[in-house]
Amino acid sequence: MTTFGAARLVSETMRFDLRVSELPAPRPDEQILLGEETFLIQGEPLRDRERLIWTIEATPA
Repeated sequence: MTTFGAARLVSETMRFDLRVSELPAPRPDEQILLGEETFLIQGEPLRDRERLIWTIEATPA
């Protein structure tokens, strides 16, 4: 749930923490395949302090 002005928006979003060694350069609008499910990356992925883990927000594709 996100607040935007006086409105509240609800969207189905997943958050993934992935090692940089597994996914070196994720970009918005790229897809992640997890088992038989596909997710679309939303926004810019963020790295942790040690720059070892990406935090990625995605929606079902």
